[in-house]
Amino acid sequence: MQDPPPLKLLTFDVEAWNIWRRENPDAMVDLRGSDLTRADLRLVDLRSADLRGAILILANLVGADLREADLRDANLVGARLIGADFAGADLRGADIRTAEDLTQQQLEQARGDRATVLPDGMAHPASWLD
Repeated sequence: MQDPPPLKLLTFDVEAWNIWRRENPDAMVDLRGSDLTRADLRLVDLRSADLRGAILILANLVGADLREADLRDANLVGARLIGADFAGADLRGADIRTAEDLTQQQLEQARGDRATVLPDGMAHPASWLD
C-alpha cells in the first residue's frame, strides 16, 4: 500500500485523489488539522479519513463520501454539504453552525454530542444525547 498522496493533490485534483483511494482502499488518511478552507472537494472520497480539527470553512463537500470519517472538532462553518454521506462519521465537537444543505437525515446517520454546534433550526439527534 502506498502512502497517501500529498494534501496538494486533494486540493487540486479530486479525481486523481479518488483514483488513489480506489487503488488503496485500506490506506490510512491522516488530515488532522489540515486547512481546507474554500477547497472544492465535490465528490471526494474521504471515507474513514482522520479529519480531527480540520478547517473546512466554506469547503464544497457536495456529494462527498465521509462515511466513518473522524471529524471531531472540525470546523465546517459555511461548508456545502448537499448529498454528503455522513454514515458513521464522528462529528463530536464539530462546528457546522452555518453549513449549507445539511439535512436532519445526514445528522441521524452520524455520531455527535452536545458539543456539536448545529445550524439554527436543526436538532441534535436523540442518539447523540445519551
